[in-house]
Amino acid sequence: MAVLLCGLLLLAPVTGRAAEYTVGAVPAWVLPTKPGIAGANQVSGGSDGVAYLLMDTQILAGEQHVRYRRLVTTALTAGGVGTAANIEIPFDPSYQKLVLHSINIVRDGRVISKLATAKIHVLQRETELEARIYDGTKTVNVFLDDVRVGDTIDYAYSRIGRNPVFGGRDFGSMLLQYSVPVARIHARLLVPLHHDVRMAWRHSAMKAVVSEHDGFRDHVWDVVDPPMLSVEKGAPAWYSPYAEVEWSEYPDWVAVARWAQPLYRVPDKLDPPLRALVERIAQSEPSPAGRMLAALRLVQGEVRYLGVEIGQNSHAPNPPALVFARRFGDCKDKTLLTLTLLRHLGIEAHAALVNTDLRRGVADQLPDPGAFDHVLVQARVDGKVWWIDPTRDTQKADLAALFQPDYGLALVVDSATQGLVAMKRPAPNAAGRKLRVTFDVRKGFDHPVRYTVETTTWGDAAESLRMSLSSTNRAEVQKNYLNFYANDYPHITVAAPLQIHDDEAGNRIVTTESYTIGEMAQPSGDGSGHVASIQMGDIVQALRDPAVTIRKSPLQLAYPNDVSQRTEILLQEDWPTKLGSTTIEDPAFRFVQTEQRDGLHLIVTSHFQALTDEVPAKDMARYLANLARARKLVGYEFSWSSPAASGTGSPASGLDRMNWPITLLTLGMFGLFTWLAVRAYRYDPSPANEPDARWIGLGGWLLLLAVLLALRPVAFGYFVSQSLGATSVDTWSQLTTYGSSKYNALWAPFLLFELAANLAQWVLSVLLLVLFFKRRSSFPRIAVLALPAAVVLQAVDLWLSALLPGIESTPQDITKLVRDAVGAALWVAYLLCSRRVKATFVRRYRAAVPPPFPSAAVRLGSRDPEIARVAVDSD
Repeated sequence: MAVLLCGLLLLAPVTGRAAEYTVGAVPAWVLPTKPGIAGANQVSGGSDGVAYLLMDTQILAGEQHVRYRRLVTTALTAGGVGTAANIEIPFDPSYQKLVLHSINIVRDGRVISKLATAKIHVLQRETELEARIYDGTKTVNVFLDDVRVGDTIDYAYSRIGRNPVFGGRDFGSMLLQYSVPVARIHARLLVPLHHDVRMAWRHSAMKAVVSEHDGFRDHVWDVVDPPMLSVEKGAPAWYSPYAEVEWSEYPDWVAVARWAQPLYRVPDKLDPPLRALVERIAQSEPSPAGRMLAALRLVQGEVRYLGVEIGQNSHAPNPPALVFARRFGDCKDKTLLTLTLLRHLGIEAHAALVNTDLRRGVADQLPDPGAFDHVLVQARVDGKVWWIDPTRDTQKADLAALFQPDYGLALVVDSATQGLVAMKRPAPNAAGRKLRVTFDVRKGFDHPVRYTVETTTWGDAAESLRMSLSSTNRAEVQKNYLNFYANDYPHITVAAPLQIHDDEAGNRIVTTESYTIGEMAQPSGDGSGHVASIQMGDIVQALRDPAVTIRKSPLQLAYPNDVSQRTEILLQEDWPTKLGSTTIEDPAFRFVQTEQRDGLHLIVTSHFQALTDEVPAKDMARYLANLARARKLVGYEFSWSSPAASGTGSPASGLDRMNWPITLLTLGMFGLFTWLAVRAYRYDPSPANEPDARWIGLGGWLLLLAVLLALRPVAFGYFVSQSLGATSVDTWSQLTTYGSSKYNALWAPFLLFELAANLAQWVLSVLLLVLFFKRRSSFPRIAVLALPAAVVLQAVDLWLSALLPGIESTPQDITKLVRDAVGAALWVAYLLCSRRVKATFVRRYRAAVPPPFPSAAVRLGSRDPEIARVAVDSD
């Protein structure tokens, strides 16, 4: 103990350079540590041309709380000289004293002291002024002269003191690993024996060397050439894989809540301005929900955000009366003011400490006040818990539409608190935007295209947009939007002014934009035709790959994030299109795209919805693959080979678009299937047995079968028309021409199979319908073969489509296949077993064929051939 006390005395000023700092010897309790040796890792992986030889941190916990720091670096390059020669040491003069121990340059084995000659300045550098936070932190800047490449800079200092707001309890952490190579990391913590300190190690199996002396428990970690670790861009703030040690004198989160309780104690009596404010809200808002919203909006709107967080005010709020009188405060000040209003309005409310970066990662920290960086309000209204933040921009939404981000875990400052509690996680559709887009191409792609966009934004997205609109004039907003679309349509111009409708109560903003797109048709890549592309920029943004795709760290996602776009293209003429719906399911997101037709209107609906806020590194390959699959579906493209369609001639006719080889092939297949149907029509099996008169007739289940058989020709006729559309000359060329952007070797056999299958099914459905109503004996037998065959063809079609890019089998497709298979099996069983079927379908094909014309001998009934001959001659 005597040695340590002596060490503290040595921190007394030796040479006063400025009132803000002193110069003194290294404390006696500090263990001298040799720098490491710059190896290959430090030389090759040096950051900014600097090799780090030693990072030494030694902390004397307790009432004084001294943090000793020594850093030894070597300048490897000219750029490294600038980095190493500029030393910055921050400290808070309201409760800390800064002591400089040494500043040396080691050159060719010779130590050159720079403490006396270095230019030392104390600067008031408020690093968080942009966030409107003034904390009084000062920075000692040391500018070294005559620093050369190869020099080693070795400096040490101590900061003495701890913020009194923590009541003398100690806590903190030290890193044992960095994102740059360090030759040696030395860390040490001395804790008085009478202090009960909890300790935790993370991401390291290395234990401290522990000893006891002079009334302290001494912990030492010494790491030589530890592996450097870098975290990829886009990782969540709550992800920290670095080896570190943490300590805290707070036994649990309940103790932290007890520490914060006096700070957020609501005054029993209000000064006149606050009392008048409470009375005004109480008179104007009869319901508790209305009063809570009125108090929240008042603090959000009338008390601007500005934090003066000097000394104890880094964690202790100012009195509510002072905050309201000067009309500014930080999160602590605004929270306590809101609590004061709510409590005096009869509403139960408490402060809630959160960490806006760590979020749910707070659970991995040892309990201490430093685990939090923000405070908001938890209120109870009508038996329901609400999380409200007085620091947000004024929220005029109704209670049902009020948005509050989920910070994962919160510590409610209440005597009943038992630990951290989970905040309310927003639903996936709690924030997002929905676009209704129209391309009016009824005059053709050779004319300017009218382009309108109606965007509905809600939730947190609406609040962010509202804040942006409030600080930007409408002309600038219009310009920004126009430039966004110009990335896809370079010849776009504004057709009508931007319209904005703000539904503040529902927290929704609707913007309406009108543009004209010129020269939408562009030459195709191979020069054989033209192409017009429909882009979906908002959906593409939601589906873009992260900046770093090969990762060891997880990827943070925006959540909630719900983006959908309904694109309607008003066409001039019937255009061959492949319709359907594709769903891509991923644990991180869901994407659905649907294409449908309504006359000459093509409607493409795309919907992206985030399902979580994080993708683990081990799942990145799957996530990226599903993103790529979804991106292939986004957008729509019209292509044609006719120069007329691009605006250089008259509109293309139906004959111009006809694929004559496929048309002739279709006619040939139709002839073949018709010939086979005629052969099947003449099939004339004997009925099963003598019909039972009680069951003769089209009744019972046969009536339902009749309806289904009548619908089959209509359905398969539609499928045949779709198949013919997909084989038009433009589409066929684009899909089956080698070198085309959408070429795939399987497209030709797939389209031909679909055409043949649908055509055969249509001819067969007509045959079944005729046989059914003629009650032919062949109907049950042909139907028993035809119904399962349709299911088999459907299954083959699904299998082939799965082999093609951009066509995904959805759960609905599988469900339909199973349903059709079950239905076919039931009808087959009915046709084979039903007494009504056996009694009804008994008519023979040959019974309807007239016998050959009788000879004269037969007509005369003569058995004499000669007489018969005479009779014929007489005729």
